[in-house]
Order: sequence, then structure tokens, then C-alpha cells
Amino acid sequence: MKINKFNFTLKFGAVIVSQALFMGHALAASPIASSCDAGVADSLTEMFTCGSVHGSLRTLYYSTKNAYFVPGYSQDTISYGGSVKYATAEYYGLSLGVSGIFQRGIAHNDDHLITELGPNETGVGEAYLSWHYQDFRITAGDQRINIPFIGDYDWRITPILFRGIDANYGDSDNFLHATKITRYKPWGDDQFLNTTAYTDAEGTTNGMWGIGGGRAIKLDNKKLNGQLWYEDYNNYTKMVYADSFLSWSDTPYQPKIGIQFIRGLSEGKALAGQVDSTSYGAQFVMNLTPSLIWSLNYDHIAASENAYGNGALVAPYAHNTSSGTYFAQPFFTSTQDLGSGNAYSTDLNWTVNENISLGSRYSFMDLTPNSGASSSNQSEYLVYGTYSFDGVLKGLSLTDFAGVQTTSTSNKNFWQNRLALEYDF
Repeated sequence: MKINKFNFTLKFGAVIVSQALFMGHALAASPIASSCDAGVADSLTEMFTCGSVHGSLRTLYYSTKNAYFVPGYSQDTISYGGSVKYATAEYYGLSLGVSGIFQRGIAHNDDHLITELGPNETGVGEAYLSWHYQDFRITAGDQRINIPFIGDYDWRITPILFRGIDANYGDSDNFLHATKITRYKPWGDDQFLNTTAYTDAEGTTNGMWGIGGGRAIKLDNKKLNGQLWYEDYNNYTKMVYADSFLSWSDTPYQPKIGIQFIRGLSEGKALAGQVDSTSYGAQFVMNLTPSLIWSLNYDHIAASENAYGNGALVAPYAHNTSSGTYFAQPFFTSTQDLGSGNAYSTDLNWTVNENISLGSRYSFMDLTPNSGASSSNQSEYLVYGTYSFDGVLKGLSLTDFAGVQTTSTSNKNFWQNRLALEYDF
């Protein structure tokens, strides 16, 4: 590890944070008219004067050794940047939002460059019009969207964003949702593209559309909730996603049992390859103590000899980015990119106090990417922690993820560390 560079990162991050603290206090939303109330304006003028400014500025130090099991391939990258967003107050339910994004590198070396943090970015991120009435909201434009296998995944410097229309009626438990996406901005670009995360796939896509719904009911001392989604990715795949959870909230251990089902088939030109994927999952979560949460997770991905990844799921906007909603998943790689078979993981999350949270994860991917090949037997050992400052430094946090992956297909272990200094305002 390059200690000098590391020290410089923290010092440089401190400069960014000090500037961000000033910006946060100077720009933080505070109504200038007494009639401003909870983000609702009484006039067109107040729609703008009662708006709010918030964002996230961060410095990220990211290093690997034997990256993705390539012997001797090390990566060592420092970048800084983030996003600042202005959102108007609502006037007759209407509101506007726009954000600026930027990313810059510090002493980038092409031989050791992390792809996620490589390119400089400068531009407009979110730019949308939203209308809200009671339990209904519809948003059109460039925005963050979070539905199964589509999300902003913003542990990096700039978030993944989507161009489209997103509508929701209801709350987090009982809802109807519809989404149409035409373009997306990956974390490695400041432009909205008509491609996907499958950068090696030839051809373009018109995006995706999806519909979903959720329902929750009370059963004596238990809560049962579930959701069902259909998503259609142009020229890639169409999938059904469903999950359900039974939880007990009035007991000290607050146990929760979950199941999930994912089915994917080819759509259009099937640019990533023939899709024939079926996954089943189960999850058990409980509080060992009021501040210590343990989970046990399992997924089975059925083999399909002539399909992409031996039956793996094609996820156009989550490929090599996130394991999405799979219960069992590693942190450094993605379950749906590793093949078919069985995936296991277990997590411990400890909230030490208001400032400190710690965690660990072990995952085992008994997955095979090709028919007839041996299992990867990939194990990942991960520890992580966050320190959140308070007082005048409220909004500032320091987070570290560190771990190692082993596999039967390589005699070299894959090490990775991510250290982030972040200020949210």
C-alpha cells in the first residue's frame, strides 16, 4: 500500500470536506418566506426560493492485488468528486430537480487504474420534472431509479442514473409501480447512453420497461409482505422477479424469513446471448442483540447448458456492478455474473453506537459459468466499518471495506480494499 498517496488522499479529502461543509451550510435549504412549509410553496416564486440543496462529496481510495484472479495484476486508484443537487419546493404538486456531477483523479497511472474511478466526469446528472398528488408520484427526465436489478449503486464517486419516466402509487409496502427507461448513465461516464453494462455486446437498445406491485398484510403478531415485477429489456432479456417476507416485530429477536424467485428469458436480438435462467432463494434474518443483526442467505441458479453463463441471469444495468436483489451475494463480484449452481452468504452487522457501525460477510459461490466446467468454489471474506462524525462535522463519514476472495480456478487470491471519506449534506 502506498502510504504517501494514502496520506495525501485523506488530506485532499479533508480539503474537499471543508469546502463541502461551507457549501452545505451556505446552500442548505431554509425557507426565506414564512409561508414555506415542508417543501410546499404557495406561489411560483416560493417554488424556487423554498427549494433545497443537498449532495454528496467524497474521496475514494481503491486498491486491489491479483485483481479478479489475474496473477500480478494490481490496481491502485484515488479519485474525488460527487454530486450537488438543487430541488424546488412543490407548487400544485409540481417540482423540478437538477444536479451537477464531477469526478477527478489524483496521480492516475494507466497500469494500475480502477475502471470505476478512471475517467474524469463533468456534467449534468439529474434533470427532471416531478408531479406529486397524495400517494401518487410521477417523475420524467434524468433521475435515480431503484427497482429490482436497477439502481444507483452510489458507493462510487458518481451514481448510475436513468433517463425515462417512473411512476409510483402507494408506499414502500403497498404500491403499484411502472417504469420506462430509454437511456442510462453508468458510473464510468458522464453521458446518457443507448447501451448497457454489457460493453462487449454489439448493438444498441431502446432501454427497458417494467411494472410491479407490492402488498403487505398483518397476521396477528406477524407481517407478511411481497412484491411481483415484470421487466422487459429491449434486445436482451425479459424477467419476472418475486419475493415475500414473513416477519415478527414484537419479539426481541425480530426474526424474518424470506423467499425469492427470478426467471429470465431471451428478448429480441439477445445481445448478451441466449437467456434461460431460473433462480430460487431463501433468507433468514434475526437480531442476536438489539444492535447485532445476523442473516443467512441462499440462492440456487438452475443450470441451462446452451444459455448465457450456463443459466446465469442477464441483468443489463447491473452486470459487473451489483448483485442486485439476490439474497446470497459477494461484495467484490456479482452473483448473476458467475454462472449457475448454489450461492451462500452470511452477514453480521453491529451498530456499536451512534457513530460506529461494523460488519462482516462470508460468501461461497458454488457456481459454474460453462457447461461441463468445474465449480469456481469462490469464497469471499469481507470486513467493513463506518465512523460517522457529529457536531460541526455532522454529515462526514469514513468507511472502509476490505476483503479477499479465493477460488479453486486460481492459485492466487484476489485482495481488495476501498476507503471512502464522504460528506453528505
